[in-house]
Amino acid sequence: MTRPAPRPDPGEGRDPRSQPYPHRRPASLGPLRLTLFARVSRTWHGTWLPYSRDLTREGADLVDDFPATRGRIDRLACSPEEWEGDVSSLFTAHGRIAVGRLAARDGQRLVLVGLVGGEVLRLRVAWT
Repeated sequence: MTRPAPRPDPGEGRDPRSQPYPHRRPASLGPLRLTLFARVSRTWHGTWLPYSRDLTREGADLVDDFPATRGRIDRLACSPEEWEGDVSSLFTAHGRIAVGRLAARDGQRLVLVGLVGGEVLRLRVAWT
C-alpha cells in the first residue's frame, strides 16, 4: 500500500511578515524611524517618527519592525485625538495587538509600548 503524497505547507516560501493576517495587515510606508535611547531619561525611552497619522498602518509597522533585541510589543496606548480613525486593536505579523487610550492631556506626542514580560516604554512621537 502506498502512502498519499504529503500536502504542501501553505506558508512555505512566503514572507513570514505576511502571516497570520495578510489580508488585514497594511503595507509599510517605509523603514521604521525609531530611536531607542541607550540611557533612559526620566521621561522618554526613545523617539518614533511615523510617516502618517494612520495608527492602523503605523502601529502595525512599529510592532512588526521593533528591534527584536529590545523585546516584542504586545500592546500600545496613545491619545486617539492625535491619530486618524478609532482603533482598538491592530493586526500585525505577531497577531492581534490591543490598543489602549490615553487622556488627551496626558497623551500628547506620547505612545506607551508594552513589551512581553511587562516592561513599558514611553516613546515620544515626533510629527513631521
